[in-house]
Formats: sequence, C-alpha cells, structure tokens
Amino acid sequence: MTTRPAPAPRVLVVRNAERSGPGRLLPWLTEEGLTVVETEGSAAPDTPDGYDAVILLGGGFLPDDDARHPWLPRERRLARRAVDSGTPLLGICLGAQLLAAAHGGTVDGDHGTPERGSCSVTRRPEALDDRLLHNLPDLFHVIQNHRDQITAPPPEAVHLAHSPLCPVQAFRLGERAWGVQFHPEAGADRLTQWDEAALADEGSDLRDLRARAEQTEPESARAARQLAANFAAVVHEHAAAPPVVLDGHNDLPWAYRVRRDSSVADFAGPAPEFHTDLPRLRTGRVGGQFWAVYVDCEDPDPVRSTLQQIDLVHRLVARHPQDLRLVRDAVQARQAVAEGRIASLLGAEGGHCIGDDLAVLRSFARLGVRYLTLTHNDNTPWADSATDRPRNNGLSDRGRDIVREMQRLGMLVDLSHVSVATMHDTLDIAEAPVIFSHSSCAAVNPHPRNVPDDVLARTAAGGGVIMLTFVPSFVSADHWAWTRLPQEERDRVAPPTVTIAQVADHIEHAREAAGIAHLGLGGDYDGTPALPPGLADVSRYPALFDELTTRGWSPAELRALASDNILRVLADTDDAFAAQR
Repeated sequence: MTTRPAPAPRVLVVRNAERSGPGRLLPWLTEEGLTVVETEGSAAPDTPDGYDAVILLGGGFLPDDDARHPWLPRERRLARRAVDSGTPLLGICLGAQLLAAAHGGTVDGDHGTPERGSCSVTRRPEALDDRLLHNLPDLFHVIQNHRDQITAPPPEAVHLAHSPLCPVQAFRLGERAWGVQFHPEAGADRLTQWDEAALADEGSDLRDLRARAEQTEPESARAARQLAANFAAVVHEHAAAPPVVLDGHNDLPWAYRVRRDSSVADFAGPAPEFHTDLPRLRTGRVGGQFWAVYVDCEDPDPVRSTLQQIDLVHRLVARHPQDLRLVRDAVQARQAVAEGRIASLLGAEGGHCIGDDLAVLRSFARLGVRYLTLTHNDNTPWADSATDRPRNNGLSDRGRDIVREMQRLGMLVDLSHVSVATMHDTLDIAEAPVIFSHSSCAAVNPHPRNVPDDVLARTAAGGGVIMLTFVPSFVSADHWAWTRLPQEERDRVAPPTVTIAQVADHIEHAREAAGIAHLGLGGDYDGTPALPPGLADVSRYPALFDELTTRGWSPAELRALASDNILRVLADTDDAFAAQR
C-alpha cells in the first residue's frame, strides 16, 4: 500500500450567482494551507460532511427565494448542519442571510438605504475576543453591495459588528459559524463589474464609488486579509482535532447479562475479559455509543428480557454519571461529548423483542430506544432475516406497518441482519433515513450479512448510513470460508488473520458505493467472539484512522465516518422522536 500524505483541510465554497466567486479569498486561503473546492449553489450538498469548512457566497436575492432558486432549501440545511456539527462556516452577504434565516433570524428585502462600495464597519464590544474579527481595527473599511438586510439575527447569535446604515454587519452562531453582510472577498477592482446605469437609477455614481474604494483599498485589504487568516486558523484547529467515534453497535449489555448476571460493576475497568471498559473507551476516543439491548431469538419472554437490558444500560449510566450520559438525540449527544462524557444511546437488536406489538414498540421509544434492528439471525413473523429461510420474501404487510410506525416515532430502522429482499421492501416505503448498525460490503465479501451495492446506493439516496463492522467473517472471505469447515478441520487449522487493512477496504468500497456522507462505524464489540488483532477492543479505533490516513483520507472525512454522519441522521429524525405519542 502506497502511503500518501494527508491532504490539506478542504473548504467548500458555494457560489450562488454567475458573478459570485471567492475572489481574493481564494489565494489567501491557499496561502494559509487550505484547499478550496468551489461548487455552484445548484450542485451544493446539504451536509458539510467530508469538508473541514464551508463558505456561502452572495447572490443578489433573498435567502427564501426558493421558487426562482430551488437549491436554497438545501443550502439552508447545509447551514444548519454545519452549525450543528461545529464545522467552521463563513456566510458572506446572501450567505450570511441564509445562515440567519436557517436559524430563526429575520431578513427583509429592500430594507433601509443600500450600501454600495467602500463603507465603514464598527466592531461591537462582543467582538473583542471573537476569533473571526480578532486583530481587526475597531473601525475598518470593506466593500458593500446590498439592499437587503438581516433585521434580526438568530436568537442565539452573538452580534459582532454594525454600520451606520446596517445594524447587523456580522454575527456568530455557536463557536465556529459567522455571517458577515460585507464582502471580504471583493477588492476595489470588483467595482469594474458593476452596472453603472443601474447604480445611477438608484442615485449612486459609479465613478465616485470606484474612487472611494481605491482610496481605502489598502486598509480594506488588510482587514479582509486578517479575517481570512483568522478563519483559516479556526479551520486548521478544527481539522487537527482527532475524530471522536459514535459507534453504532456494542453488545456489552448482553455480555454483562450472560457473564455477570446483569451486574454493572467494574465497568471502570480494567476488564480484559470483555472488549469494552471505560479506560479503553477513553483511549479509543469513543465519545458516543449505541448500546445494543439484545435478547436471544428463542427467549420465551423477549419483551421482558429487553426491558431488563434497557434497565441494565440505565443502571450502567447512573453508576458512572461523570463518564456516561444517557441521551435521546443529536443535541444531547453533542452536549455529552462537550462535557467530556460518553453519549449513551439505546438500540434494540431484533424485531422479536417487541412481541409483535406496536404498543411495546412505542414504549421502547419512550424509554429512549433510538433504533430497532428488524431481525436478528432468525426471521420474525413479519420480516425475513439474512440468515434464515425466507418466510415473507421480505416484509409482510404487518412488517410494513411496523416500519411506518417506527419512522413516525423517529426510531431509526436498522437493516443489519435482514435479507436483501427486506432491505429493498423497507427502502421502498421509507420516508426517513435508515441505517445499518453493524454490516459490511457484499461486493468485497459476499457474506449474507453484508450489504449489496444497489442497497448502499438506495440507502445513501434516502440520507441513511451504513456503519461498517469488524466481525472477521463479514470482513474476510477466507475467514468466512474457515467458519464453514467441519468442526474437526477448524480444530486443526487456525483461522485466517483478518487485518485492519481489510476493514479499511470495506470502508473505502462503501465510500465508492454510497459516498462519504453515508458511512459510520459499528464495531460489534462484545457481540462476536473474535476480532481482527489490530482492532481487538474499543481502544483501537485510532489504528483504523491511521490506516485510512495513509490512504489519503482527510480529517473531515475521518470525522464524517467516525460520528458526523450518524449524528446527522439522528438530527434528521430527532423532531419526530421528541414528538412521539
């Protein structure tokens, strides 16, 4: 394998009009060690996943002019998701208005007096320690070109700057998102492109505007250059932070049930008899975990047993309040990580656990169960498993009702363990993203538990995520073949070694088939007896990231894989989960 250096942090620049462009920001950001990727608004993604920062440029229209500019809803989602994920974002003119509108601010068209050409902007006291406006003069000149204004910034915004004609010249949302009404990307030379007749109709003289802009250009350029350097520093800092994992599937509750009589003692470790304990979660930079509340398909009372598993997770979290936090949504998960605690979510494995009862499904949701895997290794009466003889040839009508009710509740539909027919039947009716909590790629290894490429593409099209797993037989065809040998042969022949590189091969294939925004990790720790030696326990996620880094993965791509993508899916279904009834 050829080792490639990790690429520079990538900044997505969204152009919203033909004459819109990054201007002098392009060479400046390049000088600051960033890679700029430009796209038209009509082609912009609705998620920042895979990018280290986003810049939204101007456009000469209002941020809700969706009828004439149909990509604007997607761009507003991009702005919301960037703030939610902490991805650095700079909105310029229309971009600032999009950011404001996406977060509850107010933008009014033809408001007040237009600002054209070089204008002064004054920093407010709140900007003294702001990272974007740091080291700028208290009063600085910049190019302005707008007649629409942000008349009320978002409720949670910090108001940073104003001008005599425009009260909201700059604001900040969260730690890393800014909107500026002025144009740091534009120098005095930009005025040569302006329409002299249109300005005259408005009462402005283009020659006077040019003369003023040229006079203040040195000061304007210094201020804009400092702003670009400040933004680049935020991007580099964000990109340098190691990825935090939100893993999709860990069976420690079941391991405690069968090996410790459901005791939650000694989680603080070390506990070498398990794949998981608190010190190793910290070493592996696991900031969030879906704890699987699994019970055997043959359990005579699966509903009761699942409730006991849910109770076990609640007791585990209560015993370690400084280290764990039980969370129900993406906002709480991000808060837990910021607090230094491990966000603990619940995922129920196997549709048999609801006892074919929608009331039980709703009760599990109220207890915080965020996903349900439709089957385990055996069929349910209403859905076919990947490892059982077909019963319904996919979903039955009852199964479709259950899927619809899950999506109404905001409970994620988990398609790990199900047959390909069940996957397609579910995707046919899904109106919200679905996930695979712990699966690999059938094109790399045709194990029945793995996911075909056409299903990966459909999952991505619906906004979902496949969380790649480390189970040796799912990863390696040779290991799978070894498991199918007669027992006496397996006793004589050691199993083939499965490597981190082979796991990375599945991740890279899933990226090709589904896209960087639709990947996650679901190790299946404490749910499988053996794991690749390089991924032997939950402390080993950094080794996987090291392998992907040698293959050229950027920091943003690693963050998308580690947690950003599954957090986006959670966020997309949080409102429904909060409103369940």
